[in-house]
Amino acid sequence: MLRISQVDEDNKMIKLSENIRKYRLQKEMTQSQFASVFNVSEQAVSRWENGNTFPDITLLPALADYFGITIDELMGMENYKDEKEIDEIIRSVKECERKGLITESITILQKASKKYPTNYTILLYLAEMLNFENCLDDKQRENNHLKSLEVADRIINECHDRITCDYAINAKLIALRELGRIEEAVKIAEEQPNVWNSSNFRLMELYHGDDLKQQCKNNAMQFAMLLYYSIKQQADLGFENDSYTIRERINISKKALEVLEVVYEGDYGLESRLVAEMNRIIAAMEVLEGNTDATLDYLEKAAKYAIEFDTLPERIEHISTLLKGYVVGREWIFKNHTNSESEILYEKLKQDRYDCIRETEAFKAIVLKLTEYVCKK
Repeated sequence: MLRISQVDEDNKMIKLSENIRKYRLQKEMTQSQFASVFNVSEQAVSRWENGNTFPDITLLPALADYFGITIDELMGMENYKDEKEIDEIIRSVKECERKGLITESITILQKASKKYPTNYTILLYLAEMLNFENCLDDKQRENNHLKSLEVADRIINECHDRITCDYAINAKLIALRELGRIEEAVKIAEEQPNVWNSSNFRLMELYHGDDLKQQCKNNAMQFAMLLYYSIKQQADLGFENDSYTIRERINISKKALEVLEVVYEGDYGLESRLVAEMNRIIAAMEVLEGNTDATLDYLEKAAKYAIEFDTLPERIEHISTLLKGYVVGREWIFKNHTNSESEILYEKLKQDRYDCIRETEAFKAIVLKLTEYVCKK
């Protein structure tokens, strides 16, 4: 394995070769003309530009002076330094996102976007984080979505990378939705490819062997999430549609858990957060129906998977039938709050709705179990 320092040196040499050719062409010189300036052979210049050999170190100041640039620029160090800094910015943003520190992410990205105004990765993260910040102030939340919309539009209009633009369109749709501009968002969404025309299906038709296996696992995870969230939406857990009874909402919500079970078989990994959440939601509805045993059963499961999520290792290798060998990491976690899943459930259990079971031994046991994982603030 190459040491990082060796990789860095190799990158510098590659940049040197590229830059000699780039700056020579900018002067509209042939290799022969350029060679005569420095009293070397045309073959020597060709080898420099191909990366087969490199100019003697004593020639670097003269080359840089001839091109009217610094030695750092000739070596590609300016761009290299920028790339290293941008990588560090993205790493910091992802770490903040994993911890739920979205405001801090936005501050980092706003500063970075001024220094690198044409770096569309930074701009895309900024558009997404502005939508994702959990603002209590309505005006601040509106301003965030307006700014996200502005940044997303800039990416869509200027960036030539299709994947980046696709993500920017998604950020734009979220901003429009949150701003109440639903008709505008629907029109844009209707123009996007449907599931059957997605890369998930097209790659599955093209891949073979291990690539096909990996793509199928990826599809299983992604479409399980799509189906889970579709069912969750159908359950109308915000009680906006009075045509559903509580029991109907419970039954629909159970189907969301069944979808995850088919794919993960209890080996939920990062999705244990979703399992904890849905069990908590069902428990909150079961208690309204007066079903004490069911309420306690779902709360116990909610606690189990909340703790499981909070104590996940850095790397998780799935063992279920469909996902065996698929590896995910904690860096995939993103949230817009700093509370652990155990803390969220612990606070929810203080609601009046649970007064009817608060003194039961089972309820006390659940609270006690969570207490071990709740951060003391």
